[in-house]
Amino acid sequence: MYLDVVMRLSALGVNLSSAPSSSDDMLLKHAIDKVTSHIKNQTNLSAVPKGLREIAIDMVIGEFLLTKKAMGLLDVETLNFDTVAKQVQDGDTNVSFAVEANSTPEAQFNAFIAYLQHGNTDFIKYRVLTW
Repeated sequence: MYLDVVMRLSALGVNLSSAPSSSDDMLLKHAIDKVTSHIKNQTNLSAVPKGLREIAIDMVIGEFLLTKKAMGLLDVETLNFDTVAKQVQDGDTNVSFAVEANSTPEAQFNAFIAYLQHGNTDFIKYRVLTW
């Protein structure tokens, strides 16, 4: 899962420190352990089900970014949350997307973290009873 998380972070434009004993590496491994334990506890399974792998990766990234921000190691202002298009016009058809012009980077970051963290409703299908 570690390499999948690193690749997803790279795709999102988040640069990780390449030093072997960096705080990024330690925080990332902790986030993976925390999310894996959370999913296993919620589902009562001994491993993360294959169907929850992508959700687990998103949750790890959300946990990692939130921890870095809380520790003051992440500057939210440097993250790019620009939308691809606010308005599209083709001939006489005009479509405008509802994008707040004055949304702060902090608000956009918080919305992104909420999106990544997912709710426990994703686990319902995989829950098993234990006695």
